[in-house]
Amino acid sequence: MAKNSVGLSEPVYKHILQLIMTQELLPGERIPETMIAQSFKISRTPVRDAMRQLANDGLIDIFPNRYAQVKKYSKDSIMEIGTLRVALDSLSVKLASLFGSRADFLHLEDLARQCEDAYKRKDSVLKKQLDCDFHLALAEISQNELLIKYQKELYLRVQYIMVCYPNTVDNEKLHIKQHYEIVETLFNHDAPDASIAVDHLISFYNLKDQYPVGFFN
Repeated sequence: MAKNSVGLSEPVYKHILQLIMTQELLPGERIPETMIAQSFKISRTPVRDAMRQLANDGLIDIFPNRYAQVKKYSKDSIMEIGTLRVALDSLSVKLASLFGSRADFLHLEDLARQCEDAYKRKDSVLKKQLDCDFHLALAEISQNELLIKYQKELYLRVQYIMVCYPNTVDNEKLHIKQHYEIVETLFNHDAPDASIAVDHLISFYNLKDQYPVGFFN
């Protein structure tokens, strides 16, 4: 029974995730648990299993014996995530420069190109997913298992914030261009210089006034 429940919950998880990431369900909206169960012709148990996983991912708030809703992030919560991302990416660049191969950097460059192409096609959802993929791939090059673990735990939160909350990027083209600049830094094996990655995220999360210049470098 447990295995069957897990098997049934996976497509439900993907379905609810899709509803959230395409903004068919907005921050603060309740998850239609009964309707979803009926549409999949299953009991509510797998739906609740899927929602618990989404709660662990930071996308849903569950109020026991009442309801579940799409998570609402405060400005302070978004800035906390941004602070952690900046610190992790700064370390990722330095470690990737030491341990990454040419093939690794070419893969990053390809992700940067795909992200740019999605932006040009005005495919906002794919562009944001590829943006997150770029930063996760950067962490994976570091070969630091804990760093990779933390980035994976942030992955969906970051993608959700990018989709559902306005950001402070004044120049989207420049923001995308910085992916290529990060790759160039890695090709040059310029280990101490993580400033591009830092600036890339500080502008997105509006952290310029929170920390002194050079704090993350």
